[in-house]
Amino acid sequence: SHCILQFDGFRVTGTTAAPFTPFKEDGEVNYDLISKCVDFLKNNHFEYAFVNGTLAEGLSMTLEERKKVAEAWKSASEGKIKLILHIGTNCLKDSQELARHAQQIGVEAVAALCPFFLKPESEEILVDYIEQVAKEAPKLPFFYYAINFFTGIYLNDSKFLRLAKDRIPNLCGLKHSSRELPNAFDCKLVDKKFQVLMGTDNQFLTCLSLGLDVPVTAPFMGKLYHEIKTAFDKGDIDEARKIQIKVQKVNNIRQLYGGGIEAAKVIFSITSGIDCGPVRLPLTNFSADRKASLAKDLKESGLFS
Repeated sequence: SHCILQFDGFRVTGTTAAPFTPFKEDGEVNYDLISKCVDFLKNNHFEYAFVNGTLAEGLSMTLEERKKVAEAWKSASEGKIKLILHIGTNCLKDSQELARHAQQIGVEAVAALCPFFLKPESEEILVDYIEQVAKEAPKLPFFYYAINFFTGIYLNDSKFLRLAKDRIPNLCGLKHSSRELPNAFDCKLVDKKFQVLMGTDNQFLTCLSLGLDVPVTAPFMGKLYHEIKTAFDKGDIDEARKIQIKVQKVNNIRQLYGGGIEAAKVIFSITSGIDCGPVRLPLTNFSADRKASLAKDLKESGLFS
């Protein structure tokens, strides 16, 4: 049908950042810092931002905050960065409300994970659920967000795409942050209209070789990813591998400090000079000593000099 065709040309291009939500010391959202974050992304070779996702602690924000953050990104990013807005929640009605809001403010695309407390028990039920969310933003390209080690939902994503293909007109693919690379590749093989956005830092070069060429990564990885892609596109695999090793080293430093959102947010604040503030409970903040130690390790690595 013609309604499917309008999405056929939609493609996410370049590298997508998964930005952090700036919080003030009292835990309130620091909306004023968002324009600085946009400029940082633009200067670090990003074309898209995946707003209100995992690193942003999207699930730790109220609906009202998520809407206001989306609006702040929308106004700050005009003409600079394109937006994929994450609208997933544990409540269908809430996700539908965020979907309507996303279409109303006019972002480029939306994405949603599915509920992970009461979980869908089959791919068929997952399609039923995602269909109900996606139809509330019928004019926007929609991506399913699969991140199984966070959600505990170990369904077959390529089967989901096959089942959803003719049911969800605006479905354009998925964000695959689960770590099983063969599954991501399977998703790519379902239909050429589907795009697989890759969310695993330490697999980027491998992903490129499989034709999975749109990574979603932490903002501080932008330059390294751009260098890997540039080298790969020139056919210089040795150079691309050298830079992938740097990515691995950044990840290894992050792992030394727990590997989580907390560590990533501190790395961003240190390397960008934009202090995005604390994380929200149930995440825990770094002590001043731990921050200083991480800063020292980053400096000594020479990876951001």
